[in-house]
Amino acid sequence: MFKFEQEHAEKPDYIIGQTWSSLKKAWKNYQKAKDDVDTEKMIKFAKKIHNLQIKLGIKQSEFSELKEAF
Repeated sequence: MFKFEQEHAEKPDYIIGQTWSSLKKAWKNYQKAKDDVDTEKMIKFAKKIHNLQIKLGIKQSEFSELKEAF
């Protein structure tokens, strides 16, 4: 009898898909906060975007709000 064993990926596809979805939502929330001129929320979502970009292994976006906050 054949037994199919799938290798355990370090980053399973469903987790990567969820991370991309979260990144998209974070960008929408960041843009809304920027339109509302809510600096506190802009910083919150900019940090979240950075963390998600790190998880995905992609280049981090630059945010002037983060430079001014620190």
